[in-house]
Amino acid sequence: MKSLLLAALVLVSAHASAQDQIASLVTFESTAARPNSDTGHTNITSILNTEMEYTLPENISFHGGFSFVLGEKFESSVTIGSRFYSATPAFQIFPGIPMWSFIGGGVSFLEDTVYYPEAGFRIATSNTSRLDVFIKILNSSNDIYDKHVMIGAGLTF
Repeated sequence: MKSLLLAALVLVSAHASAQDQIASLVTFESTAARPNSDTGHTNITSILNTEMEYTLPENISFHGGFSFVLGEKFESSVTIGSRFYSATPAFQIFPGIPMWSFIGGGVSFLEDTVYYPEAGFRIATSNTSRLDVFIKILNSSNDIYDKHVMIGAGLTF
């Protein structure tokens, strides 16, 4: 019981000191390129992700949640991943709107496991929300998911 109480106290204390580092992340990805489906395999057309993201002070984030695959058939899965953001904004679109670059990767546990590298930009739309624009390349031993290039956008709030 003491260890459970201590863990709860540490969690509350960490949350208080890690202000603005836990956020909701909602992304939508659409297929930009996919393999030829003449082989009789089904393909995916888009993916909707709903996740939570925790960002460390070292500009590394960890995210996890659920993915919903839309295409010739509907499928849902659990997704986990990580991103490394640039320490300073890459550039500013307009004054007061910085843009950071990031690279990352993750795993989706669909019918078969799917691994993906990703790269993109995070744009500060306000003090509490960010817009992500990214590209992913899906890799899997299953032809349904393998060699798909996904272009996506997301909102962190």
